[in-house]
Amino acid sequence: MSPDDRDLGWLLENLVRRAPGTRHVLVLSKDGLKVCHTGGLSQDSADQLAAIAAGVQSLAISASAEFGTGLGAGQSMAEFPGGVLLIVPAGEGAHLAVIAAEDADVGMVAHYMNELVEQIGGYLTAPPRRPAAAP
Repeated sequence: MSPDDRDLGWLLENLVRRAPGTRHVLVLSKDGLKVCHTGGLSQDSADQLAAIAAGVQSLAISASAEFGTGLGAGQSMAEFPGGVLLIVPAGEGAHLAVIAAEDADVGMVAHYMNELVEQIGGYLTAPPRRPAAAP
């Protein structure tokens, strides 16, 4: 993904405006690196959220392999005092994560998340990293 493609922050900010109760939005690679995020997240908080969301999705994939069809993770949700974390697949090798208020309509937030992924999922990708060539 080029730096120009990563400048999707305005689309993520639009999700915050459209989905009531949404506080933060982040696109992350499946291995836990932030790709882009809304302005309300500091760089450190975005890094931490990316790591958390990747861990949750990894657990969901493991659960699917053991107890489901093994086709990977769908949507994941973690509820905690003061909020909710929602995660959806968002293109090849990427996920879209949202932190919403605890009283947010999670069905509506998830709807807007999936709508965003359908519209621009091709831009929300994080291809596998390759080792740098030796000098």
